[in-house]
Amino acid sequence: MVDVLKGEAFGFLGFDLRSVRKRKGDGYLLMMTPKKKARKAIKAKIRDIVQHSGATPMPKMVTQINASLAGWVNYFRVGNASRAFSEVRDYVEMKVRSLLTRRKRRRKTSTGWRRWSNEYLYGTLGCTGTGKSSHCPV
Repeated sequence: MVDVLKGEAFGFLGFDLRSVRKRKGDGYLLMMTPKKKARKAIKAKIRDIVQHSGATPMPKMVTQINASLAGWVNYFRVGNASRAFSEVRDYVEMKVRSLLTRRKRRRKTSTGWRRWSNEYLYGTLGCTGTGKSSHCPV
């Protein structure tokens, strides 16, 4: 038994549901965020795609990543998921940049933020952006 009015949360269909006070005025609203398990699962799927890509061309690998992220993003967009989307987006960018660094046989002093900008990832490689921002994946 969970008392939502006391701030306790419960999980349902991959979401954490909790009641939080409104910023203005009195009252509460229901906050739906993706569970940590769901975020870990999509990150594991992305990691699996990147690790088993071998000599797969980057556009084909990016297409696989975009396809796996599209369903996840569409499922969780009904809630308050912007923080989770940012977390997953940052993870995907880091994984793609580290793969590019390995493929170019560069030293791994950083993950290639200067060499491979966001414009390169989204424009040239074809990472998709959905919603208001042009970031990959969300």
